[in-house]
Amino acid sequence: MQDTTQINKNTLNLLQELGSENREVELLEAKLAEVTKEMNQFTYIVSHDLQAPLRMVTGFLELLEKKHGDKLDESAKQYIDFAVKGAAKMKKLVFDLLEYSRLSTIVKEYTETDLNEIMLETKTKFQSVFEETGAVITTSQLPVIMADRAQMVQLFDHLIGNALKFRNTEETLISIAVCSENGVTSIAIKDNGVGFDMSFAEKIFIVFRRLYSDESKYSGTGIGLAMCKKITELHKGNIRAESETGKGSTFYITLPGI
Repeated sequence: MQDTTQINKNTLNLLQELGSENREVELLEAKLAEVTKEMNQFTYIVSHDLQAPLRMVTGFLELLEKKHGDKLDESAKQYIDFAVKGAAKMKKLVFDLLEYSRLSTIVKEYTETDLNEIMLETKTKFQSVFEETGAVITTSQLPVIMADRAQMVQLFDHLIGNALKFRNTEETLISIAVCSENGVTSIAIKDNGVGFDMSFAEKIFIVFRRLYSDESKYSGTGIGLAMCKKITELHKGNIRAESETGKGSTFYITLPGI
């Protein structure tokens, strides 16, 4: 009887310890969620409030050129042009940062989302680019999953837009298909563009990290792929890339339900 009582006491103590550890984990998770929420809200507020002075700067520069342009020499006009373009770039950076912060602050509504419909919308959005560049895109049958539809639109917009932006001068080919590798089913978005060195495979998903500094050829703020990573993580999935310089890239997306 004493042995049984001792075993019961030991079991009770163990359960109490486990319960205490679980509560500590829950408290830490709640605190982390609170801090993350506060950081996202701070980023949102800062990004939003920065847009007003930027609009003012751009407006006054344009007004200066309009009213006093005939009194300015070419160098002065060039300086104004540089300033306007710089303000426009800053505005784009702030807007993209705002969109990135909104990913975590907006309450997501998961609904049945047909990824075939998402791809159709994306192709329609970039139709003029396809016609202008002669790019060809092929899509296999994609699944219907539970997801935030708006974020799925953002995800595919960024990935297809990325493939079109970093295309080669030769015929641009983009393919979207469901594939299975090592028991993991993913959606593979493959292109034959400029590609990149695999040493940058993780860095390309960092906010504002750009591999190519030539903005005249590759415009953008370097936040698109960071948003893709954020969206997949919010959906309990992930994204990775495989590439080779000059031979294109393939982005693999795994999401629950694929």
